[in-house]
Amino acid sequence: MRLCLRVSGELLSTLGVVVLGFLAYMYWGTAVRASAAQQVFARELASEWSGGSELAALTGPGDVSLGKPFALLRIPQLGSSWQFAVVQGTGLSQLALGPGHEPGTALPGQVGNFVVAGHRVTGGNPFWRLPSLHEGSLIIVETINASYEYKITGRPRSVPADDTAVTAPVPYHPGERARLSMITLITCDPAWSGTSRVVVTGVLLRALPRQQGS
Repeated sequence: MRLCLRVSGELLSTLGVVVLGFLAYMYWGTAVRASAAQQVFARELASEWSGGSELAALTGPGDVSLGKPFALLRIPQLGSSWQFAVVQGTGLSQLALGPGHEPGTALPGQVGNFVVAGHRVTGGNPFWRLPSLHEGSLIIVETINASYEYKITGRPRSVPADDTAVTAPVPYHPGERARLSMITLITCDPAWSGTSRVVVTGVLLRALPRQQGS
């Protein structure tokens, strides 16, 4: 009996180490790859915006190819150094490197709903603190066109994972015609399971020339 208890204890200890190691890798290990990709994205955008490129202007979602970075996302409430490049697409390969724009939704500054999804855990953990945002917080999105300032219009909401109404042109009101420029940020809830989603929405306050909003 004593031997069985000792073996069971050793197995549980080993399992605990494995689980902790896996969780550490998910949070910190995958962040290394995402951080490297984000640095590449930032350099790519800086080069394109200073020298001109195929993204001479953003007029519609079709202007950006899948996996390509096209905007910088900043949320001052999360710190002065908090910044992520946003790529086109919300597939596994895109979100593994940072936040992604939901194809078919509006682009920054356009009338409609600019929808961005991101992981709370893995992919650089970009939206780990998304539930901490509050009404009135600013969200800044910089593109080659301008720097757009959005203001969060309410507290973060929890919705079922299959709730697509949050991505409608008017969030939570599918079928309604959009008259405002909105932004919606989406991440998993709880952080380690994703059975639901945390959703933050905001409305455009103003657009500034890009060099003034940097």
